[in-house]
Amino acid sequence: MKVVPQVRLEFIGAERLTQALAEVGAPHLPQSMMSDHYAIGNGALQQALSNKIRHLTSQLGPHLAPARVAWAGAHADVLALDLAFVEHPYRPFDLAWVEIQAFTSMLPTFHTLHLAQRRLHGLAPSWQPHGVLPRDTSWIEHMRRWVAPAPSTVLIEDRPRARVTWPDLDAARHWWGITVHDWRDLTASQGYLWSADDSRHYKHVWNRLIFSDLSATERAQAESMLRTAGWLRWHSHPAWYDGINKGTLANVKLAAHEACHWLEDSPLCAARWANPEQWVAKSVGGHSGNGLLLTPTAADLQGLPTPRQWIVQNKFRQVPIGQHPLTRQPLFGELRCMLGLRPGREPWLMALILRCSTDGIATLTGRQTAPGEGMTLLYFDGGA
Repeated sequence: MKVVPQVRLEFIGAERLTQALAEVGAPHLPQSMMSDHYAIGNGALQQALSNKIRHLTSQLGPHLAPARVAWAGAHADVLALDLAFVEHPYRPFDLAWVEIQAFTSMLPTFHTLHLAQRRLHGLAPSWQPHGVLPRDTSWIEHMRRWVAPAPSTVLIEDRPRARVTWPDLDAARHWWGITVHDWRDLTASQGYLWSADDSRHYKHVWNRLIFSDLSATERAQAESMLRTAGWLRWHSHPAWYDGINKGTLANVKLAAHEACHWLEDSPLCAARWANPEQWVAKSVGGHSGNGLLLTPTAADLQGLPTPRQWIVQNKFRQVPIGQHPLTRQPLFGELRCMLGLRPGREPWLMALILRCSTDGIATLTGRQTAPGEGMTLLYFDGGA
């Protein structure tokens, strides 16, 4: 009998998680953004996930060529690949691509949460929420090759302390000993970035800055400064935030249940916007829940700007992957696979981040979370 992919949510409880996070000794994480569960997957799910990642990354190869972005020497070194658990005619679920980006995400928080969960779940050491590590190498040290290979590493963001992501940035300081700066506090000289008082210079940048979030004037200023620092090395280069985005899914061949199309080239457009309820629309520049139409009307779709600004995707039905033991509410999951890219090597699975929700909407920014909702990790048995 063929084994089908399966995932199971395990309850650990909010109070126990709070205590375990405190014992880790890392900067505080907002408890409201953390799920009180962790997840384990079987070998069939691990294989299915591996197959989907391999298929997608093979098709993305030409789209990752440095020449695709207008920034000399800018290489894509990370991918964030999001999947949903969706209905399948005879299995518990199928997997469907939701969005992809060449941008870093939540890696410091991932590590803090992993250490806390380790204190609670009792899984054997072979169970890990990331790829296989080189012998005698910790996750922190292996990740250093991407995020902070030089002692003079700076993480840049737009007003970092004012952002809801500050706990993640603060954890980056804790785990890798880096400096975090607002990009406005830096200057470019001699090919590198310097602190405002010229007391420190930085040769490597861990980028969290999204140019499209800036005003036109500030974007020009930021880009000019960073281009002037031409000797920098990068993790998550800002040019690649636009280089790989939701629209890229319309340029690769996907299974029918998850297929994406440019709005102007879509079957929906060809049918003159008939049956819009069968589709969702996504802006290529949207993030954190913005630029998403879950129930578009024909008028909505006709009014969207073109070309190459919006995609449409077949609307799939998400299925619960568990139920909260206290509230009895269903829990849905969206899986973020963080991949590290290095020239001439196979992608390495940096992290498996599962975002749980009670309504199938993974973005929790700006809303009150219910028990069970929030970020957690998916574990596989690497020794199986």
